[in-house]
Amino acid sequence: MPSEMAAAIIHERKIRYPSEIYVRDIAMSLGAYVRERDLKGCEARLVRKENVGIITVNRNIPEEGRKRFAIAHEIGHFILHTGTQLIFCDEEDMHVWKESKTREFEANKFAASLLMPYEIFDRFVLSGRPTFDVISKIAKEFRTTLTATSLRYIGFSKEPCALVVSKDCVIKWYQKSDSFNYHVKVGEKLSFDTFAFDFFDGVELNKNPDSVPARAWLAGAIDDESDIIEQSVSLGSYGVVLSLLWICDDVRTTYGRYDEEPDEPEFDMTNPFTPDGKRWK
Repeated sequence: MPSEMAAAIIHERKIRYPSEIYVRDIAMSLGAYVRERDLKGCEARLVRKENVGIITVNRNIPEEGRKRFAIAHEIGHFILHTGTQLIFCDEEDMHVWKESKTREFEANKFAASLLMPYEIFDRFVLSGRPTFDVISKIAKEFRTTLTATSLRYIGFSKEPCALVVSKDCVIKWYQKSDSFNYHVKVGEKLSFDTFAFDFFDGVELNKNPDSVPARAWLAGAIDDESDIIEQSVSLGSYGVVLSLLWICDDVRTTYGRYDEEPDEPEFDMTNPFTPDGKRWK
């Protein structure tokens, strides 16, 4: 429902290009006035009285894309959660992509769909290797954050890829495309075989896509000789690393591997005697 409601707003306004998505104007047309203030402990808040609302966004948010997402997130609350009069949202709420926190999950889905509408965004998703270079260009077009754009890209891509978020050298969460048929080691410390580990180890981060052992990222019995493509970037002062994973070759598992048993001897069932000279019973 959140995505559909955002799509209806875009359709009603006949928006066809990313440059036409003025999120503050959209909020105003829906009955929510947007203002900037100094906020402590939250990115944005919504105050509602019946069908009118005030969205306050933290003026200290440095990135335009992050500020636009916070506004779109609060519009989502305003449209979807009409029974709530006062909502405070912090930075963590803007990264809820699991239904365990239903209200924030719905607001984020709405925000992503409003800022990066399906029919418009789909034109920008290319086939072939996904890279942050490609996604960064899309983020610039839509004036959205690298994180939000990467998540949206993953949802559209037909390639087996995933976005992983790490903080304090621990894998926090990830989102994968439909064709990425593996699980990432959420909750575990980063393997030193990953490029993401280098950032937390104080080593300059290799920002180019390159091969790493698949077992460094993927859970389960992964063959030591299987590789996966990783590209990692740090998000400045946030202490977070985004890792884009892509499977370009088959990843083998060790399930079902065993040493071959010697061939069973073949018996001539027409012979009345066994190989050791005894009569068949």
